[in-house]
Parts: sequence; structure tokens; C-alpha cells
Amino acid sequence: MATTPIPMLDLMFFLTESVDNPRHVGSVLIFRKPRRGGARVVQEIVDAYRGATAKPPFNRIPVFLKAGMPVWQETDDIDPYHHVHHLALPAPGSNEQLHRLIAELHAPMLERHRPGWKVYFIDGLEGDRFAIYQKCHHALVDGESGMAILRRSLAETASDKRIRVPAGLDMPQRPRRTPPGLQQRLEREALTLARRTYSIGRSSLRLVEQTLGGLRGYTPRRIRSFTAPHTPMNEPIYNSRSITHLSLPLARIRSIARSWDATVNDVMLCIVDAGVNRYLRARGRAPDHPLVALCPVSLHDPNNLKPTTDVSAIWPPLGPVSAPIDKRLQAIVANTRATKTELKELGKDVAYSYAVMAFALSETLAIASPEALGLLPASMLVSNVRGPEKPMYLNGAKLEALFPVSTLIIGVGLNITFMSYAGLVILGFTANGSALPGLENMAIYTREAFEALDKVTDRRQLQRSKKRVAKHG
Repeated sequence: MATTPIPMLDLMFFLTESVDNPRHVGSVLIFRKPRRGGARVVQEIVDAYRGATAKPPFNRIPVFLKAGMPVWQETDDIDPYHHVHHLALPAPGSNEQLHRLIAELHAPMLERHRPGWKVYFIDGLEGDRFAIYQKCHHALVDGESGMAILRRSLAETASDKRIRVPAGLDMPQRPRRTPPGLQQRLEREALTLARRTYSIGRSSLRLVEQTLGGLRGYTPRRIRSFTAPHTPMNEPIYNSRSITHLSLPLARIRSIARSWDATVNDVMLCIVDAGVNRYLRARGRAPDHPLVALCPVSLHDPNNLKPTTDVSAIWPPLGPVSAPIDKRLQAIVANTRATKTELKELGKDVAYSYAVMAFALSETLAIASPEALGLLPASMLVSNVRGPEKPMYLNGAKLEALFPVSTLIIGVGLNITFMSYAGLVILGFTANGSALPGLENMAIYTREAFEALDKVTDRRQLQRSKKRVAKHG
């Protein structure tokens, strides 16, 4: 069977994986059954999933060779009943019940002797709905490539009843080019080696500078890496997860961003920061200086269609602990701009190598009692994925909501990933269940932070309108 090398960052997901902290990501899709034929719609989808032939990357198994770099090996030996499950919730089938079930299903590590993915069809949701929970090892796909595969599996109209199984879809291929000659291959390999050596060297120097800065401790006067405050999010991670989700209006978030000369990501970081700080205060664990977010930054080339992980990251400090919501947003805008500028100056190759080495260093610090060194990389991981802009369907059932269920990295027990869909922004919260109980409250506080920022923005826009009228009146 065909083999391909496992890329460096994907390999890191295997090397840092453990039973207590597995490295798979997931998504939850909630559908409303059609009025006609709804009784059979779920079973028909299950049958189609079990009958499909898995294609790359969903037929790949990692092989760790005694000599040489690990490789992906394709296999035809796939048990459909191991990978595709059909479950049902007991009455009443609430969202809270769904969250608890998904938390249980998300916790176990995926086997490495089988392709790293599973799909669970969950029937019995109230309101004549059903859910699909999909988990996949992060080394197989990242958020963007996973969303691209998901989009292709759904239909744009209810009348399109074709069932397109994600694992059975052919990945789009780039146009074939004439194979290079021997001299061209040697030149390309020499250039690749030079670029890798250069990127690793620059990445190493950057990390040394950041670590030395972090050892000097936190200061409000400048951004220093590895100076996040110690919070429950940094406590040891065990095999227990908390899951919840929250939906907000995308149009209003975009309007808020325009009003404050910010990005949608800045607005989301602001309300998440406010919600998490309020959650910590309620538990008597308020931090003594701003939280720090680990934010993946996509490096995907639109011309590169391979379903693999291609990201770097920034570590911006968030807002002052007790700041009003508008001041919190302004601080976050300034900090994200500064950290993005630094990353852009590295260039793509160095940025990728920097992410690999930074993730490895962060997890090494977490294992080596970082509080003893005074070095903590981040308080939480916050990322985003752009989803479908229009309503989508599967076998006639309308997709009402979808949200991610993410992996946790060592030392950072809170992952908040948000995605857009049909006019909504849907936040998926995944947390270390033993350290962060009552995750639903965090989602409630985040919604209330959004409502507070919305009101402040309305007042700001009204004041601007009055000034314009006065100026031209």
C-alpha cells in the first residue's frame, strides 16, 4: 500500500499525545428532520456511511519505523461498525444531555492501528432533531481542511438527497505538471534544505529571546512571552472533558468590529476574555494580570489542496482583568496587531517552524512545573474556522447548528473554537472537566459580555451620529 511521510507538525500531535490528553478534534452537527420521510432519514445516512469506501486521508495509519521518519500507510482493512455508530438519547433529549454524551465520547484516545476517525449518529434530540458527532485525529486534518471536507459532504438544497460521506470523498487534486529533471530535483532539494535550516535557526533564536524575556516576569509596559497568570486552565489535565456551545449573530459582531476598527477575531477574543474572567471571579480564582490566548494562524496556500495541518500561532495578552468591555476590546486590538506584525515579519517558512518549536517548548514547560520557573505560555487556546454561509442539508434534513469539539494541549485546559454558519457565530467550548466544572456558566457569561459590548457600541454609534449632525447642521 502507498506510504507518504508524516509532516513535522502532524508528527508533533502524535509525539505529545497521551491517554489523558489525546490529540483528536471533533465537530457536532445538529439537524432538524424533514416533515416527510423523517423517520428513516438517520438510518439511511448511517447505512451510506457504513457502505462507503474510505479514501485518503481517512484510510491512513501512522507507521513508526525503526529506522527513518514515520510515514502514513494506506489500508483497505476498515471495519465500518468500528468507525460508524448509531446511538439515541433518552427523553427529553436536551442540549445538556447531548453535551454530556459528547464529552464522554470525546475523551477516549483513538487507536493508532486503525485510521484515526469515528462518527456517532445521535438520535432522539428534542424538537425532532438528530446530531452527528465526528472525531478525527488532528494529524489527519486541521480546522480549515476539515471544514472544506465537511462542506463537500452537505447539500445546498433540501431536495438534494445524495449522501456524500466525508471519508469517501476524493480530495481535489492540483493539475499535474511535467516531472522535473535530475538537475531541477537536485536544485529543489538543496533549496528546501537551505530554507529548513534557515527557518529552524531563526525560530530557535526567536524562542530563546522570548524565553529570556519571560524569565524577567510580567510587566504591563510591554508584551513578554511565557508570562500568562496561573489559573485553573493551567492545572493538570486528566481524562475528563466538559463540553458546551453558544450561538451569536454574525452580522452584529461584524458591525461591532467595524465600529471599533477591529476584526471579528478581536471582538470574539474580547467577549471570551470577559466571560472567562467572570467565570474565574465566580470561583474565587481571578487572575492578577491579563490572560493570554494561544491563537493559531492559518498558513494555508489556496493552491495547496492537501488535507494537512499548516498553521503558525500568536500569543497575544488579552484585556486588563477588571477593565470595562470597551477598554478590554481596545487593549486586545492593540495586542493582536502587535503580535501579528511580529509573526508576519518571520515569513511563512520560519513561522511554521516557529509554531512547531513553540508548541513543543510550551508542552515541555507544562510538564516541567512551569510555576517553579515562572514561565506559563497561555491561559487558553482560541481559534476560528469559517463555515458555510448558506443553510446546508443532509438527506433532506436542515443543518441548524454546528460547533467544534477540540483538543487540549498540555498545560492549557480550555479550548474555545468558533465558526461561522448561515449568519451565526457558533462557539464550541472544550475544557478540562476536573479543573473547570460548570462550563455552561462560562458560555452564559460570554453571551452576556457580547450583549454588554453590543450596548456600548450602540451608544458609541449614536454619539458619532449626533456629532456628525451637529457638525453639518
